[in-house]
Amino acid sequence: MDRHEPESYGDAFADVYDEWYADVSDVEGTVARVVELAGDHPVLELGIGTGRVALPLAAAGLSVSGIDASAAMLDRLRAKPGGGALAVARGDMADVDALAPPPGARFGVVLAAFNTLFNLVDADEQRRCLAGAAARLAPGGCVVVEGNVFDPAGLGPAGDSVAVRSLTPERVVLSVSRADPAGHRLSGQFVDLVDGAPVRLRPWALRTTTPAELDDLAGAGGLVLAERWGGWRGEPFTDESDVHVSVYRIAPV
Repeated sequence: MDRHEPESYGDAFADVYDEWYADVSDVEGTVARVVELAGDHPVLELGIGTGRVALPLAAAGLSVSGIDASAAMLDRLRAKPGGGALAVARGDMADVDALAPPPGARFGVVLAAFNTLFNLVDADEQRRCLAGAAARLAPGGCVVVEGNVFDPAGLGPAGDSVAVRSLTPERVVLSVSRADPAGHRLSGQFVDLVDGAPVRLRPWALRTTTPAELDDLAGAGGLVLAERWGGWRGEPFTDESDVHVSVYRIAPV
């Protein structure tokens, strides 16, 4: 579990992602808000994956590009109707400025949808990603980050847990996780047990970046917080919010 490569999550979850995570966030609300923010400019999605968000954005009339480190995820995207028409680059989204297709394009929105940015498990990688995204914005464009509101004090004590994710006569999926609040880290494995098949391990890891820390990382990349909501439909962001949608723009000179 100490070794987490950029492609680890996507390669581990590509075959079940659409089944397990189709409803992990408000796609309809995401599309409506991104259409509003992007205006006439194209959109770049970081961690585009199987196209859960990108394909609905494209269906709404936006020009959508993407980056993903996982070849398995991108294969799933390309196999879907419309997926082959998207400009996509394979690589680490921490290097977004160098990778974003097409070369030299400027975007109205650079989007890191639900918890995508936090799959970068090092603070410097997150900073580099945000700075690279800022470098590819069109005039008036914005970087939008959606994710859980991580508060290390609220993660509970450091330690391990095991829970049942799903249980059928033919299949058991166990969730084994470890919390490290001091290290700003959540990590785990889904242990996928199918009758008659080899055991499948699906590793994941998140850096539990707080909204305040995210603002600091964005600031180091030349961005400033413009708006923060408790959801894509403009819900107020409060101390009780579980999710944030944070909109960053280029800091005024």
